[in-house]
Amino acid sequence: MEMGVNPDQFDLIRAGSKTIEIRLNDEKRRRLHVGDVICFRNVADETQRLDRRVKKLRRFTTFAELYGRYSPVSVGSAPTDDIAQMVADTYTIYTPAQEQRWGVVAIEI
Repeated sequence: MEMGVNPDQFDLIRAGSKTIEIRLNDEKRRRLHVGDVICFRNVADETQRLDRRVKKLRRFTTFAELYGRYSPVSVGSAPTDDIAQMVADTYTIYTPAQEQRWGVVAIEI
């Protein structure tokens, strides 16, 4: 499976500090299984790609619930970000309606 990520998140995955990818639990993500390989593609430079194996999948109802289970750094946020800030940042990518429809998934890589 291939997933595009923003350059800052791509760099954090490459450095190994971001170990949890956050996504809607949509139809594409529901096909993921532990052991699958995800090819992360830098959306700003599509020649940059990283393969990472799925170690664990955890599903949640909301982003707030998910962020309450992980450290900010592990999900690609600043160490000082609180849950409200991380949810607000996520809502610039996904809508609350999408969150309600699909739920969310934490993909440990």
